[in-house]
Amino acid sequence: MSTEQRTYRVDYEDLAQQVYRMLKHMILVGELKTGEKLVQDDLAERFGVSRTPLLSAFSKLENEMLVEFIPRRGAYVKKYELSEIVDIYEIRVRLEPLGAAGAAANADDASVAKLRDLCDRLTEMAERKDPSIKEIDYEFHMTLVEMSGNKMLNNIISSFSIIPIANFYGFFKDPKLSAREHNAITDAIAKRDVRAARRAMFVHIDASRRHLLKFIESGETES
Repeated sequence: MSTEQRTYRVDYEDLAQQVYRMLKHMILVGELKTGEKLVQDDLAERFGVSRTPLLSAFSKLENEMLVEFIPRRGAYVKKYELSEIVDIYEIRVRLEPLGAAGAAANADDASVAKLRDLCDRLTEMAERKDPSIKEIDYEFHMTLVEMSGNKMLNNIISSFSIIPIANFYGFFKDPKLSAREHNAITDAIAKRDVRAARRAMFVHIDASRRHLLKFIESGETES
């Protein structure tokens, strides 16, 4: 009589992926702060897992530049200087208009409906100042990039966590204004207007970049 063999590899990979998603969520919404040490024992107890899936999640987040390992000290949420955040915005303002243009060219009714739903959620969260708005902002921008059909662009933006890093210290402008800009981008995509979509995304990202530069110039970088 044959006996059924159970494979444990899938179970482990699923668990590691779940831990990865939970940690990434905590970083995105600011529950885990930049520069904060990731205490393995505390997190393992909190998630009810062993260190193995936790270390796997750390490694994946390190590859995405959200976590860093410091020799003899452990794992930390990666801390970026504001000048580095400016560099990230310089990259975004050049790459994401390309994604918006591609999204407008390839848009269908289902993808536009998804963007509309995300915009509604962004507007609602901006009104009540919900810190989870950063996660919905990330989903909006990544949905746009995926809609573009440009796999290389998708890989670059997702692999290096460009959007979460830019939002590490929150939005550099009124979230309500940001929500309105997301709606303007979506309107252009819904009309399949490639030029308007590209321009709306440029304006959206560039406004944040300029607000950040003014913030740095003001010298109020400790707040």
